[in-house]
Amino acid sequence: MKQLQTNEHFQVVKIELTAGANMKRHIATSDAYLIVEDGNALLIYAGETYELNKGETFLIPANEQHMLKIVNDFKAWIVLANGAQIRYFEPDNTYAN
Repeated sequence: MKQLQTNEHFQVVKIELTAGANMKRHIATSDAYLIVEDGNALLIYAGETYELNKGETFLIPANEQHMLKIVNDFKAWIVLANGAQIRYFEPDNTYAN
């Protein structure tokens, strides 16, 4: 994960993951808007699996557990509230602004 932009209200984070990778189960402490730049992945959220493809967006409400399984090399932006954190359910894996 790489933070691209931040201002007093928002932060934009870029993720790039290769096919076969997983983004482990986590939450964001604010609503997270996921914008898919390229590739595709499976988003597992609220007991459902959603396929995410190039050009699609998805809103994940704050504090909702979810994970990604990468099908094809995947690039996306995540827009969060400034100061929000992404918290994984394993130690030492917190992304924070």
